Amino acid sequence: MIIDVSTVIPAVAFILYIFFTVFGFMQFKKEGFFWSFQLYMVFVAIWSFGSMMMHLNSEYMTTLFWNRIMLIGLLSVPFGLSNFIVDMLEIHKRSIRVFAQASYLLIIPLMVLNFSGSIVHQAGFTPEGEFFYKLAPGSILAYSISYVYLILTLIILLVGAKYKTLKKTHKNLKLPLIGVGVMLIGIFMNIFPALGKYPIDIFAATINAMLLFYTIYRYRLISYSRIGINIIYSTILAIIASISYYIIISIIKIFNSNFIPGDILPLTIILGIVTVLIIHPLRNLLAYVVDTIIIPKRHPYQTTIKNLSHRLTTIVNLKELGDEVVKNLSSGLKTEWVIFVVKRLDNGDTFNMIANSKCPTDLKEGDEVVFTFPPYVEEKLHKLRSENVSSILNVTPEEKRFEVSEQLPPADVLIPLVVRKQIAGYILIGYDYTKSLITMIELEALEILAAQSSLSLENALSFEQLREQGDELTMSKNKMEAIFNGIASPVCLIDIDYTIQEVNTAAVAFYGNNKKGLIGNKCYRAFFQRNRPCQFCQALDCLHNGAVEETETTIKDRVFSFQFHNVKVPENSKNVFIEIINDITEQKNLQEELVRTEKMAGIGTLAAGIAHELNNPLAGILGTAEIMLSEVEEDHAHHEYLEDILSYSKTAADVIKELSIYSRKEKDAPEENQSVEIVRILEFSLRLALRGIDSHNIEVRRNYHALPYLEANESKLQQLFLNFIVNAIQAMDGSGVLTLSCMEQDGLIMIKVGDTGCGIADKDLNQIFTPFFTTKAPGSGTGLGLSNCYTIVDKMGGRIRVKSELGVGTEFTTIFPANDESRDTIRFSLVTDQAGMSDVFFIQRKVLVGEKGYLEESIHRQEDEKAMHILAFKGIHPVGTVSLMTSDHFWPLPISEYFDIESVLHSRNCSEIIRLAVLPEMRNTSASIGLIILVFLLARSKGIENLVIDVFADDLKTIKLYKKFGFEEVGTYFSPSAVTVLTLQSKSTLEKDKSQLRHFVRPLFARLRPMFDFGDMTQGVLDEMDRILSADTPGEVVDPLEEDSAIMVDL
Repeated sequence: MIIDVSTVIPAVAFILYIFFTVFGFMQFKKEGFFWSFQLYMVFVAIWSFGSMMMHLNSEYMTTLFWNRIMLIGLLSVPFGLSNFIVDMLEIHKRSIRVFAQASYLLIIPLMVLNFSGSIVHQAGFTPEGEFFYKLAPGSILAYSISYVYLILTLIILLVGAKYKTLKKTHKNLKLPLIGVGVMLIGIFMNIFPALGKYPIDIFAATINAMLLFYTIYRYRLISYSRIGINIIYSTILAIIASISYYIIISIIKIFNSNFIPGDILPLTIILGIVTVLIIHPLRNLLAYVVDTIIIPKRHPYQTTIKNLSHRLTTIVNLKELGDEVVKNLSSGLKTEWVIFVVKRLDNGDTFNMIANSKCPTDLKEGDEVVFTFPPYVEEKLHKLRSENVSSILNVTPEEKRFEVSEQLPPADVLIPLVVRKQIAGYILIGYDYTKSLITMIELEALEILAAQSSLSLENALSFEQLREQGDELTMSKNKMEAIFNGIASPVCLIDIDYTIQEVNTAAVAFYGNNKKGLIGNKCYRAFFQRNRPCQFCQALDCLHNGAVEETETTIKDRVFSFQFHNVKVPENSKNVFIEIINDITEQKNLQEELVRTEKMAGIGTLAAGIAHELNNPLAGILGTAEIMLSEVEEDHAHHEYLEDILSYSKTAADVIKELSIYSRKEKDAPEENQSVEIVRILEFSLRLALRGIDSHNIEVRRNYHALPYLEANESKLQQLFLNFIVNAIQAMDGSGVLTLSCMEQDGLIMIKVGDTGCGIADKDLNQIFTPFFTTKAPGSGTGLGLSNCYTIVDKMGGRIRVKSELGVGTEFTTIFPANDESRDTIRFSLVTDQAGMSDVFFIQRKVLVGEKGYLEESIHRQEDEKAMHILAFKGIHPVGTVSLMTSDHFWPLPISEYFDIESVLHSRNCSEIIRLAVLPEMRNTSASIGLIILVFLLARSKGIENLVIDVFADDLKTIKLYKKFGFEEVGTYFSPSAVTVLTLQSKSTLEKDKSQLRHFVRPLFARLRPMFDFGDMTQGVLDEMDRILSADTPGEVVDPLEEDSAIMVDL
């Protein structure tokens, strides 16, 4: 390893460039940050590092390898430097910027030449320890390319310096010109191996960097932080000091070889660093000695004004400005009291006290100050206003103090702060009675302070005014954005060049794009993928006439409505307009469907009339045929013909009768419910459906069970079943199996209509009952059929369940309570299908999200799919739910994410009871207590002893309920509100309390037994009931839902 000048120079340069790079990146997102300059610094740092390692002759990699690393930076530096010069000179000409930026691409072929050995094919050290390298044939090309760009950079600097001088921007570019010239010489030396073996190039690059840094620092071309500037400046100072020490010691060693024997390089570096470390503290120490020891208290006002002036130039906050002024005046000028008063922005005649230092007054900061100046003071103030000067008004020992206000004591000094010929504030000073005279030096200091304070106050008032205006603008902007984005229709602001300026949220969602993808794009391209303005566009007409224009057009089978509104803009600004777009396809389809409906209604009326007219001749045909048939012998040739006539006539009569029933007017149909026979109506609807559709290849399978009569509106049921059957037949497209089923189960009547058609996609299942939603082709349906079916069933107190699979078929199940008793029956079931899961999440969202404040994201989580859920029903409608998560499926339990539950559990055989949710109207019924008891029994039936539950800490009623049940509070967590955690790790209160076991639990279990069906788990729950009851002998019992028991009272 060799450490000499050839190693130290690139090492020092590398450290310097690292500082440049790091502190440069610290200014990211600040004004004056240039990526090109950062790249330039990175390239030079690589160059320096490679040169250092190459001359170091270390054991890590070969000298040739480090030579190629060095060439990465050396060959790339010109391109980074040229781009930075373009950025620094603020050259915006497109051709020059593209030419400069495209230069980065030249790095690729240069690196190919470099790593293929076409620039330097040999590098190393001679036995004597001298560094050498040999250039390859490609070196001339590589250095020429870099050299050309350095020369171009020099030309840009020369032209730019002349141009910038004319523009009087005061950016002195002479030093960068010199730096680039030095770098040209340094890189040129690499062509001659005899000279290039020394780090002349990197030394030249370092000089260029120092000159460039000085230019940047002197003219603030890049916004380095103060700390960054100090560190870089100290580093450069250390380098200069070390070089100076090295030269001085070397000269001394020429005359005295015994002076500091050995290598002096480390010593000079240490001396340079020490010099930097001591020079600043030493300077400050000398100033402190002079001011405090040699000439103590020589000019405190100068120190006060100096310190205050530094701070006032950066203060834009009124309160901070007032505090600084009164604090420094109180300490620097030895005043008794000082106050700072400023005029209010919103009221030109009112002043408020901003800061107070020891002034004996009842006023507080922010209070209004009413000034009552004597006439002679008013005269002086008027003169200062007219001259726009902030000066000092003070009293001599012989004069009376200024009576400025009834709220304030008399003042010795009054400093009006004049801003734009208006008094914007006052500084009032009071001295103690021992001070007989204000010296001229102090007056001069106060005059300087008055001028500085006026400027600072103007800045602060301007900033305050700008802040208030900014707040108003922000509020106005927020309101406009809220209104703009709250419009349900897509709205776009577009200029006369068809460039989108702004879009609302509805427009972004309508066109399925992101906002950035729309703004700045042409409207016809972003919206309709066209290369030219739309033919139907009325924008230019709107801008020309200044009136609202509206048009409709069809694009890709969709009908759109366009409204164009002219927007007033300032003079010499581009005209803009607002375009409101609406997809009115559904409205058009609905209008067409309404027309068709009106036609069908007319046809229905006509059909009823025609049926009546046909009945008379048809009756004649039937009567005549029967008479003729009775008079003709059976073996006669016409007997068979007459039978056919009679059969066909009866069929025609049946068809006319059915048609007249279905097409009769609504006012003729009975509105009230009546006892109807489901199977008869289902068959009647089937016949109507089959006659209106080609159904020759459709097989109808019936599975009818005996059903009780249903209290319902017959015509509505006909409409309901006809819609389901027609949809099923259409889904099978002429061939398939139509299945009709009727059955009664658990007091519920279930009618199923199934098909083997195409099925319904999962994404459409949640929308099939939405009005106007349809998957049929335009004109084939309104999307109202299933919506009407839902309305009919809902009004009758029923439910519709849908089960569908793409390519397999769809089954609609309509459920009605068999009687009034069934409508109010409470029952419990264990969820086993997706329909049940949907009911669970419906109740959870309605109660937990809507009432309790749960986050919507906490409903229907992935772990909910594995949990056991119990549903409570009133009739056929879900009214409550509770979930159970057992440790055999979930470990750790979900609550472990928020609370260390393992530390309080006796064993890992546990369950978490979560999401108890009951509709408000059912909370004082057996639904609530039934869910709690059944989930407890379900957990115990699975052999689980330890139960965990968490409740919002402010829900004291629920916590008290669980504690009465036997749960114990074990802790609290926050997510984000406080949540109380309870556990049950022994027998519940119901099991331990013999009185409750006999008088409450036994009758409760007896009532719950017929109310739940948990499938395969039912017997386990029943066995658990028997186990609990076995601890007690039967005795006198009461109805648990009528007894005023402790648990029911809490419920």
